[in-house]
Amino acid sequence: MHALDYLLKPYTNERFFEALERAKTQISLSHNINVSGQLSALLDHITRSGDSLERLVVKAAGRISFLNLEEVDWIEAEDTYVRLHVGRESHLVRGTMSGLERKLNPKKFLRIHRSKIVNLQRVKDLQPLFHGEYAITLHDGTQLTSGRSYRDKLQPLLANPF
Repeated sequence: MHALDYLLKPYTNERFFEALERAKTQISLSHNINVSGQLSALLDHITRSGDSLERLVVKAAGRISFLNLEEVDWIEAEDTYVRLHVGRESHLVRGTMSGLERKLNPKKFLRIHRSKIVNLQRVKDLQPLFHGEYAITLHDGTQLTSGRSYRDKLQPLLANPF
C-alpha cells in the first residue's frame, strides 16, 4: 500500500523518529503539493500531541492506578526509578529522570536539579542561596534546593508575568 517504512514492536523513540523523518522527507518530495501539505500537517500534529504526558500508570500492591500529572507536586530520582510525590503520598515508577522530563510539558514541569523535577503550579516561593542555588518552597511546605547548573532554567520564573 505504498509503505515508506515500518516499525516492529517494541520500537525505540529513536527508531520512531527515524521513520517519521523518512516519511516527512518522502512527503516533501511528493508531486502533489496539496496532499503533501495535509500529510505533513497531520504528522506534525501527531508529533506535537504525543510529546507531553497527562497521566502515568502506577503499579503497586497488585493494583494498576492512573495518576494525573497535574496532581504531582514534585518528582525525584531513585536509582532506576522515579518517585512521584503527590500530597502526603508517593509512588514509585520505573524510568529515568531524563526520560520522564522529555515527556513532561515544559510549561508545567521544570527540572531544578539533577534528581528533582517540580510542578510549577505547586511553587510558592524561591529564595536565593549561594552560588546560584535557590531554596524552593512548595504550597504544602516542602523545601527543595535547586542545582547550580539549573539556575538559567529558573530565570523565567523570576521574570515579571505582566
